[in-house]
Amino acid sequence: MKKIVLSMLTLSTIAFSSCGEKNEEMEKEVTETENVEVAKISGTYHVAESSVVTWSAQSYKDTVPEHVGTVAISEGSIEVENDAIVGGKFSFDMASILESGEPNDYTVMLQNHLKDTSFFFVANFATSSFTLNSVEGDVATGSLEVLGISKEISFPIETTVSAELIAAKANFDLNMLQFNLPYLLEQDTLPEAEKMESTNPTVTFQLDISASKAAH
Repeated sequence: MKKIVLSMLTLSTIAFSSCGEKNEEMEKEVTETENVEVAKISGTYHVAESSVVTWSAQSYKDTVPEHVGTVAISEGSIEVENDAIVGGKFSFDMASILESGEPNDYTVMLQNHLKDTSFFFVANFATSSFTLNSVEGDVATGSLEVLGISKEISFPIETTVSAELIAAKANFDLNMLQFNLPYLLEQDTLPEAEKMESTNPTVTFQLDISASKAAH
């Protein structure tokens, strides 16, 4: 009888010991799982050719845009570190600036006007550029260079960052007088009575950009 009792006690001790070891192993596994950090996204993303910048402009008297067009992003990249956009560089082909819709005599004339010395002087300044310095929350900040003049600008932006793709959208107004475009400077000196017929220097820009992760 004593042997049976001792055997049962021995088995119970072994069982409790075994359960304790299993619980310790399970707790260790859970702790190790909790301590595993999800890898942060970092790298360079190249802007897709389908990305576009849309602009719209109007006279002071207008209540809706008189002209709507696009300009091509000739080259662009976005830098990401630890899931956050930290920088980027974009070049715009100013020779591509045009009004949307089917070309006609008027739109061709307008395009040539925008490309000549009155506006963007494309013969001497073939590209404009934007250097993105930061994206804090929903605000992008960087340096826009037009006609060789660089100005810091900020604008609201919506961004989505994944391991393979970045999507960014923005809609904002920008006063182009700060870049000394000759035609706008001339119009700005007109008497107030004539200004309603002149071009409003504030242009609305819409960005719809996608960028994919660069191959290693």
